[in-house]
Amino acid sequence: MQITSHGRFMSWFRLSSVGVALVCSVSLFAAHATAGEPKVLTIGIDGLRRDAFVAAKTPHLDSLADNGTLCLETRVTSDDVTDSDTVSGPGWTTFLTGVWADRHGVLDNSFKGRDAKAAPHGFALAKQVKPNLRTASYLCWTPLRTHVTTDADIDVVVTPGKNATASTVWTEADQALAWSAIPVLKNDNADWTFIYFGSTDETGHSYGFHPSVPPYVAAIENVDRMVGELLEAVKQREAYADEDWLILVSTDHGGEGTGHGGGRENPNVYTAPMIVSGSSAMKGETIQRAEGSAPPATVDLVTVALAHLQIPINPEWKLAGSADGWLKPESTTAEAISKQ
Repeated sequence: MQITSHGRFMSWFRLSSVGVALVCSVSLFAAHATAGEPKVLTIGIDGLRRDAFVAAKTPHLDSLADNGTLCLETRVTSDDVTDSDTVSGPGWTTFLTGVWADRHGVLDNSFKGRDAKAAPHGFALAKQVKPNLRTASYLCWTPLRTHVTTDADIDVVVTPGKNATASTVWTEADQALAWSAIPVLKNDNADWTFIYFGSTDETGHSYGFHPSVPPYVAAIENVDRMVGELLEAVKQREAYADEDWLILVSTDHGGEGTGHGGGRENPNVYTAPMIVSGSSAMKGETIQRAEGSAPPATVDLVTVALAHLQIPINPEWKLAGSADGWLKPESTTAEAISKQ
């Protein structure tokens, strides 16, 4: 089975992506001559609709895509698990645990049914194998901290006020998170870092999730600017030349109008961009998987991160994702790990 990132969406891609590829002779995350210590940075951008992402000017995300794989048809739902809604609760729980709602139990934003024992956070799985692995989490949607991201060594939560507006408090919260993460990315020895940005989703709810909505596109571009700050911090690490960074970027859902609930039949909601970037990432615009395999999905993120960190997948975890098509088999033990 061949799944194309562009295909019928080819007309969406902007010339800026080509310009970045031509101008930048050496990407920020170019492959090292020899693989170094594996590190993972996972970036979650809430409510990122795929055609709006393509319409926005996002040089930093484009650069990551140029040095890896961008799939615009990444699924945030499973056809086999039909109870969960296309909202943040199940979306982010899947993103962070590597399983669908039939295992993690979250069907909506109430988080009722959350089964942390059956579906631990990816950080907790990693620490089962490597107890000394250092992790960091930065987010501004507090239910995630309460129900999912409880296993980080560095745990930063910025809580917007109850009367927060997308153009002010949520944007400020995202910037505060970026500024908090920058010194850690630059100086700390964290192995796996997760950073969540929420202003895109809040802007979509206020003005609309669509590439023709200037505030929404501007919110995406502002997050891209902050992504650039994070990448620059990584590049400034003293040990950067001896490290092998994998950058993962995706979302919990897209959007339609000013919402996204009930979107299991709407491709603007249930499909989303996903980027896997770094020296161990596959390069190009297609994802090659065996016929009959599950399509690329955000459930893959945890498996991809664990594979890059050289952590064997325990079958008892019952992870639903795959690193197949995202990572080079020769640069990690992903293929062997997934079959244990």
